Amino acid sequence: MNQIINKLPKKPGVYIFKSNSEEILYIGKAKNIKKRVKDHYQTQSYPDDIIIPQINDIDFIITASEKRALILENELIKKFQPKYNKLWKDDKNYAYVQISQEDFPHISITHQKKDKNFEYIGPFVSAKKIKEFLHDIRSILPFRTCRTMPKKYCIYHDLELCPGYCIKKTKTNKSKSKKIISALKTLLEIYANKKPRIEGYDISNIQGQDSVGSMVVFNGSDKSTKDYRLFKIKTIKGIDDPGSMKEIISRRMKHEEWKMPELIIIDGGKTQISKLKNTDIPIIALAKIKRKYDAGVIHSQFSKKSIQTKNLPKEIQNLFLRIRNESHRFAITLHKKLRLKHAIQG
Repeated sequence: MNQIINKLPKKPGVYIFKSNSEEILYIGKAKNIKKRVKDHYQTQSYPDDIIIPQINDIDFIITASEKRALILENELIKKFQPKYNKLWKDDKNYAYVQISQEDFPHISITHQKKDKNFEYIGPFVSAKKIKEFLHDIRSILPFRTCRTMPKKYCIYHDLELCPGYCIKKTKTNKSKSKKIISALKTLLEIYANKKPRIEGYDISNIQGQDSVGSMVVFNGSDKSTKDYRLFKIKTIKGIDDPGSMKEIISRRMKHEEWKMPELIIIDGGKTQISKLKNTDIPIIALAKIKRKYDAGVIHSQFSKKSIQTKNLPKEIQNLFLRIRNESHRFAITLHKKLRLKHAIQG
């Protein structure tokens, strides 16, 4: 057995204990597979003292991260139901965000995916952390949490954490609710390491001259550089970043042959986002804090409030800042070319 253990990788992943009849006895996850398996043999405590004598072979699957290992472990335990993974069989160690399939959906957290009337996103390793995220993000993406709509506004509406669909069941609010849920789902998918399509936009000019706009595309945390686009501003004269942003978003939306994003992130604040009310895609504005590129303030189309990036989970925070900084870098590339061209012509 020592020979088998010595060949195990020192990487994150899942390890599988098997009997001499190839029965799967136990499935575990680890940040370091080799170290974790060694720990089993050194601990020799319940249930290890029952499992260890029965192990004849050890398989493993390497994953990109410990978090991915947790998710894979959960999937494999559900599939094979090893007898020494009893604590995992009821799914209670993982949390899911459930979204009701209604015109005005309500959001809640559950440990089991059993109701066909809900859409589920996850799993998430920590129910506590996902609760904290939903609490924080609700200030800019207000959503409903009540299972049964009341006949009058509740305290969450008074706190501007719910749009008050119980009273305002209008066509406009139905559309607004759809966009809020779409934005929320995209953020949850980022948090769950899935790959939603996100576009980032920025404007670059010097004193209103040679204004250009950029569009960068990410599939999850991966850049899709083949889909990047640059725009020369055509209808706006002088310094007008909000007007320029409105122009390039409008022009982009006319290109139905380009795959549509699930979320748009623009460089800017309340003024920029106030100009972009008529798009079907949810938009979030990310403003700089004292010109820092490692922080920002987030605004949405759906609230007067804002939230700092530091209050978001690291997965979302890092991706938002990468997209903002990449769109800024890409816009400057065209702007520099135009300035150089004019300088040569002059």
